[in-house]
Amino acid sequence: MDKDLRTTWFEMPVSMQISNIGSEVSRAINWKNKGNEKRKIGFCEKAIEFLQLSIEDPKNRHRIGEFSFCIEELKDYFMGENIYKTTDEMLHKYYDAFI
Repeated sequence: MDKDLRTTWFEMPVSMQISNIGSEVSRAINWKNKGNEKRKIGFCEKAIEFLQLSIEDPKNRHRIGEFSFCIEELKDYFMGENIYKTTDEMLHKYYDAFI
């Protein structure tokens, strides 16, 4: 993990962290809908990396369960069987609330 990214990430308010995560999720959705598997997975993995940073951020200790579920849901939706029946619209609605 890039130490500068970690420092910068921890300095951000949680709403900005989630907004940045949402940007990566939106990009993953965009590439999913265009049929580009490599880019879809790349942006999903970046969103997961940001979520993991958010979990490590001490100010978010009360959000660990929520962020852990977000990781699980993104893996399921973009790389799994979508057992949670997540949709593009559901993801946009959740992450766009922080913009």
